Amino acid sequence: MINDIEFTLKNLNRERTLSKILQICEVKDVKIKDDCFSFIVNKKYKKRVQALLSKQEIMVLNKKGKGVISFFNSTIFRIGIIIPIFIFLIFLCISNAFVFNYKIYGNELINTQEIEDVLKEQNIAGITKKSDIDTTKLTNALQEIDKVSLVSVIIKGNTLIINIKEKVYNSEYEDKGEFTPLKSNFNGIITEISLIQGTPLVKVGQTVKIGQELVAPYVTDTQGQILTVRPMADIKADVFLTTITQVADTKIEMVDTGNIVKNKTISLFNINIFTRCPPTPFKNYRKEEKITNMSNNIILPIKITETVFYEQSENIVQNYFNSNKEQILQDCQQKTRQLVESCEIIKEEYKTITKVADINQISYTVVVNKSIC
Repeated sequence: MINDIEFTLKNLNRERTLSKILQICEVKDVKIKDDCFSFIVNKKYKKRVQALLSKQEIMVLNKKGKGVISFFNSTIFRIGIIIPIFIFLIFLCISNAFVFNYKIYGNELINTQEIEDVLKEQNIAGITKKSDIDTTKLTNALQEIDKVSLVSVIIKGNTLIINIKEKVYNSEYEDKGEFTPLKSNFNGIITEISLIQGTPLVKVGQTVKIGQELVAPYVTDTQGQILTVRPMADIKADVFLTTITQVADTKIEMVDTGNIVKNKTISLFNINIFTRCPPTPFKNYRKEEKITNMSNNIILPIKITETVFYEQSENIVQNYFNSNKEQILQDCQQKTRQLVESCEIIKEEYKTITKVADINQISYTVVVNKSIC
């Protein structure tokens, strides 16, 4: 078998099918298995056999190359895939041992060329083996540069990353002398700290109160020298805005009975010239007053003042809180949301209801994330 092909067919009309194929070419190695059978023919008859099977509407389950040439082609194909993969893996392993570039962050006052000169002195330029880079030695060398306060050097992948923290000088600030710590204006839980200058006294996740110190007015350089600076930072926290409302189970409401008493007074130049004021016999009442100008000039400014007294009686409303619970909660929510500034986003809101005797206490809280200093 130098260049053959094997066909596998459904085991239907096997004798008839083989008979027709034998009229075209020689058939070898016929095998019968379950509901299918297979045979081998020379590859040069492949198209003719396929045409015959297609004409007879016989389903071909499988066909595959046999012989030395097919094996050779298959092997070449596999090697063609394996070799690039193998080469890639070798390249990956080799490249992982080298640094191809570097990145420098944090240098605003320090010229980049100064840092690159130090890298050249340490034989770091272009492609460099990772094993030849002593990060501790490089850190100490960079620390010698004037205006450098702190340095961190790490190798990430194929990149050397250098982070520079420059020295802060008091002369850089408009105000000199004594500075006070940066303090919190709200109670809350810190979520983010963006330090500009100074020494942070709190950390993310910490609970702070109004007036608590957040940033101290100094920094310490690498020589241990303390430099006084104006503390500056943007510190954000989850702030809890809460309102508390107390409502009794029962409520006394004043209701008009329908009985009224009217008083009338006429005045000229604010002097009463006529008064009719019958006594008010009511124990509980509310009053409304109405003033009418009888003339629209200042020569005779006549005014009529009418006062109406409405009798009221006490009406005890039982189960008031439960009957008006939804409205009371909505009022509490609205009252609390008024504490939120227009630019702030509500992260969460919740309520708690506690009861002591016949007094219900509603505590409604809104959580917003905002700057606290």
